[in-house]
Amino acid sequence: MVDNEKVKLMTQISIYEKNEDLGDLVLSKYYKEDYVKYGCLKTLIATTICYWLCVAVYGLVNFEKVLNDINSMDYFKVIYSLIGGYVVAMVVFYIYAFIVYNYKYSKARKRLIKYNRLLTKLIKLYDKEEARSQIKRGKVKVYSEIGGDMENQSDGGSK
Repeated sequence: MVDNEKVKLMTQISIYEKNEDLGDLVLSKYYKEDYVKYGCLKTLIATTICYWLCVAVYGLVNFEKVLNDINSMDYFKVIYSLIGGYVVAMVVFYIYAFIVYNYKYSKARKRLIKYNRLLTKLIKLYDKEEARSQIKRGKVKVYSEIGGDMENQSDGGSK
């Protein structure tokens, strides 16, 4: 006999697991602040690499102009502008990453809570079904107060 409630729960669970493209189950291993810090760290590393690559590409593209102006450059002004641009880029991308990773974690957490509720309901249904089947077979779990031993009640409880 097919239990419609179990079929519905299993269908919802399998749909979630199939469509879980954001890695919600992997995300569940992290605390929120750890996940956000890790995401921000990745963003800052990527921002650093991209910024200095862009500076290098700009220098290579305008190499002739840089060579012509090298004697008349104020080196401190160039260094301050490069570091200032780097700091601004880091701050902007850090704030953006902080907002995005907080939002992403919050959304995934809601989906995980729903997923866990479905799993809990399914486990309870299986536990009820197993208890019913043991009662039908005449086997009932009885736990003693001292040792917690399981006894078979089908023989009348005598040994």
